[in-house]
Amino acid sequence: MASDKNAINSAHHDELVVEPSDVHRIGEDLFTKKLHKHHDDALDFLQTTEDQNFAYTDREASSVRWKIDLMLMPLLLGTYTLNFLDKGILSNASVFGLKNDTHLVGQQYSWVASIFYFGYMLGQPVNAYLLHKVPMGKWLAGNVFGWGACILLGITAKNFAGIATTRFFLGLFESVTNPAFVLITSQYYTRKEHSLRSCIWWAGNSVGSFFGDLIAYGIGHGHGSLSPWKYMFITFGGFTVLWSMILMLFLPDSPWKMKFLNEREKRIAVLRVMSNHTGISSSHWQWKQAVSVLVDPQAWIFFCIAFIQCLPGGGLTAFNKLILTGLGYTNLEATIYSMPEHAIQLFSVIVAGIVGSYIGNARCVVIILSNIPPLVGSLIVYYVPASDKLTRLAGVYILFTNTISYIMVLSLVASNFAGMSRKTAVSAGIFLAYSAGNLVAPQLFIDSEAPLYPTGFRGMIASFVTLIVLAFILMTYLILQNKRRDRKYGKVDPNAIQEDDFFDLTDKELHYFRYAW
Repeated sequence: MASDKNAINSAHHDELVVEPSDVHRIGEDLFTKKLHKHHDDALDFLQTTEDQNFAYTDREASSVRWKIDLMLMPLLLGTYTLNFLDKGILSNASVFGLKNDTHLVGQQYSWVASIFYFGYMLGQPVNAYLLHKVPMGKWLAGNVFGWGACILLGITAKNFAGIATTRFFLGLFESVTNPAFVLITSQYYTRKEHSLRSCIWWAGNSVGSFFGDLIAYGIGHGHGSLSPWKYMFITFGGFTVLWSMILMLFLPDSPWKMKFLNEREKRIAVLRVMSNHTGISSSHWQWKQAVSVLVDPQAWIFFCIAFIQCLPGGGLTAFNKLILTGLGYTNLEATIYSMPEHAIQLFSVIVAGIVGSYIGNARCVVIILSNIPPLVGSLIVYYVPASDKLTRLAGVYILFTNTISYIMVLSLVASNFAGMSRKTAVSAGIFLAYSAGNLVAPQLFIDSEAPLYPTGFRGMIASFVTLIVLAFILMTYLILQNKRRDRKYGKVDPNAIQEDDFFDLTDKELHYFRYAW
């Protein structure tokens, strides 16, 4: 520890430097800088320090990151588990009485699955604005309470209108989760850490699906005065309401409001992520930043990937159990045989996160590679004869690496868009595309084509091929953008904190910004 102090005392006082002993120093000019109209809220916090020659070591930064992981990751993973469990409850309920009890006929079940995303789309512009203006932790917790209440109210539905209404409001309340999590990832973690952390909280998809199937299997074996699907709704909805109270107590609104960090650790938490050049938080909404997204090719490629990935993803979410029963399995067998899907999805997501974090600029390559197995799987299900159940079941299993594309896009949004209004506008656009894709997806699974759903699987095949092409285009575009900036502005140290990082500027305005790919 003494050597660390000696190194700190020997650092220069006018800039951030990385010294032989890995000591980071912030010069006093930053702490006395006149505030810009649209400065980052982090600067307000930093200027309250009495130590205007602040320095910290890599060891301290690692310790702070570990504490953040211990608090945030369980909360985010738990929330995302419930997010997917509550959204995906429809698939299990469909084979345990919901369709009969609510008298759904024809394409009505498909519309019940789709209407969730009308609410989700409506919530995107609202959240893009409010996540700037209200305490993020409290807003997220309130919405979690809302969607838990919607699940509980679902048991009162007796017809299409009733179940469709609760699904619409469920989508409205759940719409906050993804944009909030993208912002949280960018606020608390460095660019190198984005991929793995995004994959950890996204793994809630797999965890939620697994426990959803396990609970559904147990409830499906039981006998009570209510239909099995209603017991599922009561169980999941009740736990979600309880979880919202945990979030209200423990999820911080910003890095400098983390109760389990002392003042020094809070400053380290802020400073270690400023090298992202993407900012942390700003309560000022800038329309100029938001509109700039409309002419950004990178943003439009992200929108396309989000939409297209959700065609197979949304279909699997809503129709997975019906696809499995179409292979010849009973309702309970379909629930059991779906469990390996979640293990495959979880394993592939974690591997993708590790590769994306520890191999520099590998995220677009991960997108390309991750779409090959589901492409093969969809071809197997489509072309292999219906009599060969096991081969077709294997094809269904390997479809479940398909979510990696979407996770990598979310991590790239956290890494590649500076300016808080610009970042939230991109996020809103991606989740609108996500909603649109999930709206379209169930309509590809035509009731009259059950149980094989050939149109749905043709759509999957086309989607996976298109995603591979788009990922290659995205990678090429980002590489060329970085080379153009190197030629125009010269090569830079991408990890050095710059003064402009604290003034809520966009990646287009920061000449030293280089894109991750």
